[in-house]
Amino acid sequence: MYRSVRLIASPLLAAAGLVATGGCSDASPDAETPAARRLLVLGIDGMDPGLLKQLMESGRMPNFSRIAAAGGVGPLATSAPPQSPVAWSNFISGAGPGTHQIYDFIHRRLNPDVLGLPAVPFLSTSQVQPPDKDWALAMGEWRIPLFGPKTESLRRGGAFWEDLIDHGVKTVIYRVPANYPAPQIDGGTFACLCGMGTPDLVGTYGEFTFFTPEAPRLGRMVAGGRFDRLRMHDNRGIGTLKGPPNFLRKPTGRGMPPDLQLEVEVVRDPTADVAKIAIGDEIILLNQGEWSDWIPVEFETGIPASWALSAMALPTSANGMVRFYLKSVHPDLQLYVTPLNVDPLEPVTPISAPEDFSKEVALACGRYYTTGIPEDTKALRAGALTEDEFLSQVRVLTDERLAQFRYALQRFDRGFLFFYFGHTDQLAHIFWRDRDPGHPAHNPQDAERYGTVIDDAYMEMDQLLGEAISVLGDDDDTIIVMSDHGFASFRRGFNLNTWLLENGYMALRNPALREQSLYLSGVDWHRTRAYALGLNGLYVNLAGRESRGIVQGGPERTALIKELKERLLAVRDTDGVRVIETVYIVGEYYPDADPDVAPDILVGYADNYRASWATAEGSMPQELLEDNHDRWSGDHCIAHTIVPGILLTNRKVVVDNPDLTDLAPTILSVFGIDAPAQMTGRVLFAEPGPS
Repeated sequence: MYRSVRLIASPLLAAAGLVATGGCSDASPDAETPAARRLLVLGIDGMDPGLLKQLMESGRMPNFSRIAAAGGVGPLATSAPPQSPVAWSNFISGAGPGTHQIYDFIHRRLNPDVLGLPAVPFLSTSQVQPPDKDWALAMGEWRIPLFGPKTESLRRGGAFWEDLIDHGVKTVIYRVPANYPAPQIDGGTFACLCGMGTPDLVGTYGEFTFFTPEAPRLGRMVAGGRFDRLRMHDNRGIGTLKGPPNFLRKPTGRGMPPDLQLEVEVVRDPTADVAKIAIGDEIILLNQGEWSDWIPVEFETGIPASWALSAMALPTSANGMVRFYLKSVHPDLQLYVTPLNVDPLEPVTPISAPEDFSKEVALACGRYYTTGIPEDTKALRAGALTEDEFLSQVRVLTDERLAQFRYALQRFDRGFLFFYFGHTDQLAHIFWRDRDPGHPAHNPQDAERYGTVIDDAYMEMDQLLGEAISVLGDDDDTIIVMSDHGFASFRRGFNLNTWLLENGYMALRNPALREQSLYLSGVDWHRTRAYALGLNGLYVNLAGRESRGIVQGGPERTALIKELKERLLAVRDTDGVRVIETVYIVGEYYPDADPDVAPDILVGYADNYRASWATAEGSMPQELLEDNHDRWSGDHCIAHTIVPGILLTNRKVVVDNPDLTDLAPTILSVFGIDAPAQMTGRVLFAEPGPS
């Protein structure tokens, strides 16, 4: 989706400078103390209250119904906007964006004026800071940095687990989103695996490789990956797997060092649907339609005397891992390769705290996907995987998560355990149209085949909840099941920058190049008063903030924002249906918002609508509204009141209209801990122990 936006620089470069420290004490508290209680929070991304209610009423969610009978179940108000980084930051901080300052998947970096852009987009939850000291050993074409850059979280404010740890509560967290890099915790008993936001080896959210003889000679980049050519001779194919930039080579004329590479050799049986794959020292034999195990790969930098540098604890290669999927053998040999995941057994950058927790989990449960959003919807949407092949990839991932969930339950003797499942969200994004006859891409044949995919995922979560109930049987144990948001059908896309252009708020340097204005590259900033970037954000081109801003602060800015709100709320589709449900003026809705970070307006789309893909990428197609024929057919980045999440607990909830921000102070209250002043949420339960 965000093909030009990097999460961070290659995480390999952070290896020398980023260290996460974990807990050291595991002394058991007295059985009568609050720290001896057990609280499980099961985070199921994207679980929708309407769909859950249907399944519970039909008797297909017996364990959810059992918990609901003991406590309750209902909607959980989500964040505005209801995007995952924002929602999970609300959960973590117990407060809204005015505290944690995360407003979208995409933020913009002000005043860089790179390539003529006064606002450059980047992924919002983390960034790389340059080394404190730019010291390096130079040897001809080689440059050996002595200090590495540091990746920092951009989520501000505290996290609820800091208070748990301060009060001696054992805390284990599996993949809570918006939590990369790993928190640096001094003392206490704490372990976490990083979740959404964790990059692959090349510093993106995950870029696949698809080898096929039909790819162009130099390959073809697509959103989220690349199609590379297999150079075939008889029954032997040779391809090149691209790695991160060679971090020990001096930059070339393009300003970047050359990419590291590995040769992939594929030899197929002349008649049978089987092939042998060789990469590095590894040889894998696969049948057509089969997935490999995780295969470790090592990209050598080629620097002379690497043994001496290794003895100095300086990295000279990049280690990662991939899975192969043999899509076809005859007549065309086609091979899918997962993104280059950080290897949890040999992480080149910390993906857990303490740093060896990722290795502990891998040794106990096997290697596993480490990228933040591992379900490869991008490969499906690009045609590298079919729907059935995508589902097989999700099955591999889910089985890994199930093994880890059971491992975590086995070790859950006290304290707080959070475990996250994200495939429910990604399956809903992809297969929602199969359950929506009104979707423009709804196909009855596909609906018959895939119409229950989301239901099946929910019912599997019910089975897992049953396993948790069997472990947490004591009266003092608390169970919370929650989701960050629900779902709606994404039938029509609104091109917000097109609307701004057509209504005189934006201008182009060359209107003939309108279709090429990716990430606002063709905008005439001297005649532009507003622009959109990301999925819900709208910004004023403000003088003194944007490097080419023309809108003055004070009354002029206020009048423009008011005018934009009124005119956006008046937008109608060709059939007269409202396109935008609500418009949030950020300075009023979030008075503590950082004006250099936050959008000036958040657009809350109506049911069945969403910002178009072009809006997210800062471009402006000719059409104002367009049918969504993409496989990505369900969404939640709309008005937050339309897509609440779910709250299920074995405790009685004593407040009305619970909200995501209520969970952090509630978690603390279970252990007898008062919420810190930054938390704006309420405590949901009347007493520390189950009633």
